[in-house]
Amino acid sequence: MTDPISPSPVCSIICTTYNHEAFSRAALESIFQQDYDHIEIVVVDDGSTDGNAEVLENTLAQSPYPFRLILQDNTGNVPLNVNRGIEAATGEYFSFLSLDDLLLPDAISSKMQIIKHNPKVVLVANTENMEIDNAGEVTCESFTSQLYRQTYASAQELLEVEYENLGTFYVQASVVKADIVRAIGGMDPDISGDDIILRTKIFMFMIEHPDLGFELVHRPGMKYRKHGNNQHLNTWNQIKTIVDWRDRYFPDRSFPELAHAWILHFVDQSLRTGNRKAVKHALQYSPILTEIIGGYSRTWKYRRRNAKSMLKSLIRFRPRF
Repeated sequence: MTDPISPSPVCSIICTTYNHEAFSRAALESIFQQDYDHIEIVVVDDGSTDGNAEVLENTLAQSPYPFRLILQDNTGNVPLNVNRGIEAATGEYFSFLSLDDLLLPDAISSKMQIIKHNPKVVLVANTENMEIDNAGEVTCESFTSQLYRQTYASAQELLEVEYENLGTFYVQASVVKADIVRAIGGMDPDISGDDIILRTKIFMFMIEHPDLGFELVHRPGMKYRKHGNNQHLNTWNQIKTIVDWRDRYFPDRSFPELAHAWILHFVDQSLRTGNRKAVKHALQYSPILTEIIGGYSRTWKYRRRNAKSMLKSLIRFRPRF
């Protein structure tokens, strides 16, 4: 796995997409504009209903790179769809992209150059990215992660940052050795999260194989598009992911403090909007949520918000004669 790489290794860019009709052409064109010549494109469309499939077919017909388009019935399972892309990809290295986002022109070449000079490097990632809106206008020139301009010597350190901060870098636009992704089994389709699972599994694999190295690039690699369907807006999905991730990979560790804060925020927001069913569902989802929410429910702050929520419900459903 650490033998010298071929002069021009292929990097497969594995793309997932669902109802991205408004964005997918620009996303694919950002791949076409890469200044690295040895790219393969694999696109998995998860049963789009908005005309996205036609946009994909028409745009890929203009691709300067070999490609494979997988059109399937809707699964609603992003990790499963990524794994299907992994199965179809043939490159020696992988990168990932959701087709509502955009790669910067040197996203792949900048990382493959690092790997070419040091074949022991099997993972290269950006610690900084940009953000854009629906129209593609830049809203943030520099969105940095906890790793930005920091120096880390080991995958164990990266894993610790991941646990404490519930994230390190975007998987999108990163480049990772394909053999490693296959060795760890890709993503976990039975957990709703994707990036945090893949990063954790890669870090754990690298800890077991300390001869493998990584590099962090402290400049942007992509433009992340913020819009109404972003997964980061689904607080419950994020909480569920973190609970499942912690239970599977860190069962003996105390629950991350940041996740604890997310849960209390979720409860407060649910009560403010009168969605007490969401709180009840969370209480029943996992023992750790039962413990955290149960403890919070004994506070004056919770009781006051719960009372207001009940009052709103009574007013909302008051019979009118």
